[in-house]
Amino acid sequence: MSFISINSDIATARVLRGSLLPPPIRNLANFNNPGKTGADNNNRICLTFDDGPDPDYTQKIMDVLADYDVKATFFVLGAAAEKFPQLLEKMLAAGHSIGNHTYSHLHPWLVSSAEAKNEVTRTTEIIKNITGNIPRWFRPPFGRLRTDMRRQAHAEQMATVLWSRSIIDWGVLGTKAGIARRLEGIKAGDIVLMHDGKREHNHPELMLQCLPAFLRSLSDKSLVACNLDSIL
Repeated sequence: MSFISINSDIATARVLRGSLLPPPIRNLANFNNPGKTGADNNNRICLTFDDGPDPDYTQKIMDVLADYDVKATFFVLGAAAEKFPQLLEKMLAAGHSIGNHTYSHLHPWLVSSAEAKNEVTRTTEIIKNITGNIPRWFRPPFGRLRTDMRRQAHAEQMATVLWSRSIIDWGVLGTKAGIARRLEGIKAGDIVLMHDGKREHNHPELMLQCLPAFLRSLSDKSLVACNLDSIL
């Protein structure tokens, strides 16, 4: 009995210190929301866009989403948000949700603990100053799970969100045909990773060419695209 008690005390202490963190959300089933039943659980997908806001592509993507009455989630970089705050305001006005993707997209494993935390906190403050809201969602750069970043996001009441389906709109595999094929494979419950920020390897221009046909196909597949906020 004493062994069990000691282990229980250790586990409790770890929780209180924040060393035990909720697992990252990878698909909509991870929400386990009993308030969402029937079609709410069975036919939803969530479209997410990383690395913006981008002055060349973010607005164009929002225009296409508006054409099909689709809401999405944009994981923004703090540095880009500082340069283009009007795009965050437009995201919010259009009903999209906004997440924290760190300030400068540094690789989580290649920075100090203090830098890792600051990348999160600085972006939260920027988003709050622009929109008046604290973000609910955090996505680490490259999807790499650094404990210091996750703990900071958790302390700021953000859930860490990854994805179940990447359309790989970047690098040598980010061709128009490849992007279209991967969009075709999206299933109910998927959290979909795309990019509205150009950066050095992303191809938002190709993704944008494929997006309208994909959105037109959703009704035929009985899928409904939503933002993360609407899942709660």
